[in-house]
Amino acid sequence: MQEKEAIRVSKISIIINLILSALKLIAGIVSASFAMVSDAIHSASDVVSSAIVIVGVKIANKKSDRNHPYGHERFECVASIILSSILVVTGLGIGISGIGNIFSRRI
Repeated sequence: MQEKEAIRVSKISIIINLILSALKLIAGIVSASFAMVSDAIHSASDVVSSAIVIVGVKIANKKSDRNHPYGHERFECVASIILSSILVVTGLGIGISGIGNIFSRRI
């Protein structure tokens, strides 16, 4: 039951974040706002994160088999590490771009 609920919530999250990302990107481009474009990128990374959650939940709920006699539950930890890596890379990318924008403007 928890697997179905997690997947349902993740699918809803993907749809909402795709819409938000598109709207933020359009608003950022139209208004020439780097902050809005950055937020659109962050929302897009949430889409990837939700997809990883779906895959992680499906694999973690597999029954034990010959190669995995204790099951696949530990894959949730692997999915968490992947998600945290994506957030770090996204944050660093946005931060580096922001710092570059600050120093490229003439005061």
